[in-house]
Amino acid sequence: MKGLSGTAAFLEEMLQQKRLSAYAVAVGYEDSEWLLTSPGVDEDSYFDAASVGKVFPTCSLAFKAIDAGKLSLDDTLEQFFPNVPADKKAITVHQLMTHTSGLYRREFPEDVAARGRESITEFILDTPLKTAPGTGFAYCCTGMVLLGFIVEKIWGIGLDEAFEQLMCRPLGLTRSRYNIRPDEPNAVNCHHDPAVTDIRWDDHNVQMMNGIPAGAGGLFITVGDLRRFCKALLKKDERLYSGEMFDLAERNYTADLIPIEPGRGIENHGLGYFYVNDNCTQACELFSEGSIGHTGWTGQSFFVDRSKKLYVAALTDVTRCRFLYREESRRDMDAAAFRTLLHRAIKTDLGL
Repeated sequence: MKGLSGTAAFLEEMLQQKRLSAYAVAVGYEDSEWLLTSPGVDEDSYFDAASVGKVFPTCSLAFKAIDAGKLSLDDTLEQFFPNVPADKKAITVHQLMTHTSGLYRREFPEDVAARGRESITEFILDTPLKTAPGTGFAYCCTGMVLLGFIVEKIWGIGLDEAFEQLMCRPLGLTRSRYNIRPDEPNAVNCHHDPAVTDIRWDDHNVQMMNGIPAGAGGLFITVGDLRRFCKALLKKDERLYSGEMFDLAERNYTADLIPIEPGRGIENHGLGYFYVNDNCTQACELFSEGSIGHTGWTGQSFFVDRSKKLYVAALTDVTRCRFLYREESRRDMDAAAFRTLLHRAIKTDLGL
């Protein structure tokens, strides 16, 4: 096995083409591990996790609550929130995790978000359903915001504190956290707006939440910590959650559901996680069917394949560079296209 020389050359080419300006990629295969970083970036550099935060840590903290008997996948919104509209009372935790609740994303007005969790919850629940719960698939960030609020109610502490106590300490995560400062050292700017220099979150709703930890994003992660999370998944480490929850979380729950968002292809999901099959084009060339992972708008991703004893954790600013150089030729690569090429290069290097 020759290592990752081809992958390193691919990443260098991406730098030269200004497809990205910062990256940290960790790969584990069988008994070997590699860390590839761009100049000025190390395993402790912060990247905006974006939607990776939906599973690392929001769903994982919910899984721990289920293990503790504090929560059930069949629990409904009316058990946690007052005055839930009739059409949403029966939405379950399971449906929030699998994006089958019928809810869809709306951007939070500043005045709504400024009033806090109850106001945000009321605004989300006021959203008309796209379809009856459980009958269609629509990827929904605001459903995960509700799940984050449920996690806080269950544990009796903020999502940030629950992450620190229940995941960081047991797994030995050293840096990842919510709400880093605008001038935080060793932090990569992942915001897609070229003019933004003092706002770290590249998500309107997370910004509007004014420091309230968001179940859909807002976490800042390092590749060192994401690698530790991937290795815990790979080993089914019960410091993360129970073996039974690993089995429940990694089933394909949406294979028979038609996407209800125009232009969106078929997606397959476990509980929070992407479920890899031929529809997961950015991962299926490298990872076996049944592997799991997640991605983030800002250019982040992880995928874990137990059958191959393989994980890849990739943190980048590819989305920022796409917008920064969009008026130049050949600057149209999005994060999904980048991941497809990255995984292809790793596959070639590892001879898989």
